[in-house]
Amino acid sequence: MADEPGQPPALTNLSLGEKAPAPKAAGQVVTPFDVSGGVDESGKLLPVDYEKLTREFGASPLTPDILERFEKVTGHRPHRFMRRGIVFSHRELTKILDRHEKGQPFYLYTGRGPSSDSMHVGHTVPFEFTKYGSFCPVFTGDYTANMLCY
Repeated sequence: MADEPGQPPALTNLSLGEKAPAPKAAGQVVTPFDVSGGVDESGKLLPVDYEKLTREFGASPLTPDILERFEKVTGHRPHRFMRRGIVFSHRELTKILDRHEKGQPFYLYTGRGPSSDSMHVGHTVPFEFTKYGSFCPVFTGDYTANMLCY
């Protein structure tokens, strides 16, 4: 018996389990447009592996020892993003702390190139975090905004 137009399908036509393809395992994907921890062989969604992500980006974990050193060297508590684990890894933070201890200048640089004509609240996260560690923020550029700080 065919389904009537404009009516819900008959129950006998709802056996979608027979037509669904078997789940395929997929690895973790992290891009500016897509974040997924992957899928296992049974089709279960997996969480993002932040340790793997840290290694793949060539970063190091932000450990309690580094946070303690940050406070000792700068005289300030680490930013709340660091304390709460929102910022969970770093690249060369120890070198920055070394330079700060020696009284040597350093520069923090972050470029944000929004893919649209406007910026959104997500763009403020790296700006706020970078400004926290700086004294003189300087914004330059048109499509790519740069923040230079020392």
